[in-house]
Amino acid sequence: MTLFSGYIRGITDALEVAPGFPAVVERSPVRAATREEAKRVCVLPGAESVEGTPLGRATREREVLVNVHTSGDDHLDLAEETFAAVHPIVMLFWAEGVVSIREFGTDEPKYAGGDLRRQVVTKRYRITYQTDEHSLSA
Repeated sequence: MTLFSGYIRGITDALEVAPGFPAVVERSPVRAATREEAKRVCVLPGAESVEGTPLGRATREREVLVNVHTSGDDHLDLAEETFAAVHPIVMLFWAEGVVSIREFGTDEPKYAGGDLRRQVVTKRYRITYQTDEHSLSA
């Protein structure tokens, strides 16, 4: 397992065990998109940039995409309620190699096949972390 895949798992695990978390946490984007619950969350990897350092370390910055899927008439309220619960969990996440986590932005809602009652909104975070320049897991 790479460090980054461990970060995705760690954030997902933290969402699953958060007391009173207001949404279903899914590890599969397909299941998150097709379930019927009003609020679903899926954490996915995004783009990465890498800088080498003279010490044999690589500083990596990679996006963490938090997809919130909603179903129903009140999708803005449902999405915002879910993001309000997600945000502190992501921002407080820490694991080996993590240097920083920053919120990067939120994409506009996308609708499923023209169905305005089903939407997905993606909030982007960036994790800066370090590895050995020859490894993704150390």
